[in-house]
Amino acid sequence: MNKKILLYGGTGLVGSRVAELLSDKFEIIAPTHSEVDLTNPKSIKENINQIKPDQILYAAGYTNVDKAEEETELCNKLNSGAVEIITESAKNLNSPLHYLSTDYVFDGTKEDAAYIETDTPNPLGVYAKSKRDGEDITLKISDKNSVLRLIMPYSAVYTKKLDLARTVLSRLKNKESVFGVVDQNINPIFVDDLIMAIGKILENQSNGIYHLGASSFTTPMKFIEKIAELFDLDKELIIKMDFAEFSQTRPAKRPQHSWLDTSKFINQFGSDILHTVGEGLELFKKQIELR
Repeated sequence: MNKKILLYGGTGLVGSRVAELLSDKFEIIAPTHSEVDLTNPKSIKENINQIKPDQILYAAGYTNVDKAEEETELCNKLNSGAVEIITESAKNLNSPLHYLSTDYVFDGTKEDAAYIETDTPNPLGVYAKSKRDGEDITLKISDKNSVLRLIMPYSAVYTKKLDLARTVLSRLKNKESVFGVVDQNINPIFVDDLIMAIGKILENQSNGIYHLGASSFTTPMKFIEKIAELFDLDKELIIKMDFAEFSQTRPAKRPQHSWLDTSKFINQFGSDILHTVGEGLELFKKQIELR
């Protein structure tokens, strides 16, 4: 029988694609908000004890970086409070927990190289700190658990919320301008690559920290220009901006250089899962055109 995976966050950008792409390998159970309240410890415990999963994937949580500065309590409940209840319940069942985290746990001051798994986090805002707390809880409670740090996942198929790639595509198609930061290093990951990587983690019940992003890096400006090029859209609509200017338009502090070194994952699982930035955008384009 396939391993039973309890997936929290099954309606999100990442979680919904997990259910779509990994259901042939695992029995994926993704309770809805009405079935389990992640702000209610009793609801969480009852859900886990009823399902008795082989593994748990936490793809839920609070993701609005700016609004988190105001909704601190809710952000902490979803990104760390719920995780503490889940990890304790999972440990009682001897079931690993895999916690999806973020590049935002770093302060972005490392300019000359990508962040590796052993670099010391230094989160800047409420959201980032809540995710770091979630990481600490996950790793402290059981050595079977893993933390999977993601960077800017983007999808061709998720309709509930736009990501960077589809926001850019939509605006350029509508002849609207977009801002591209020129002095920031990032490696956004195409969501299907991310799901295949998560599948490997689940198959092997891997533990510890893994960085998951594109296997190359770029700047937001070059990322946006590549989208314009692939879809034959007007590059003149792209306005250059430096990171300092961009930061002034956002309530929450953000890391400048937050690209993630993916060599640990590649060395362990091969180089055919995580694509380069350009390859990821090519796959993105193919999916957009098939819809």
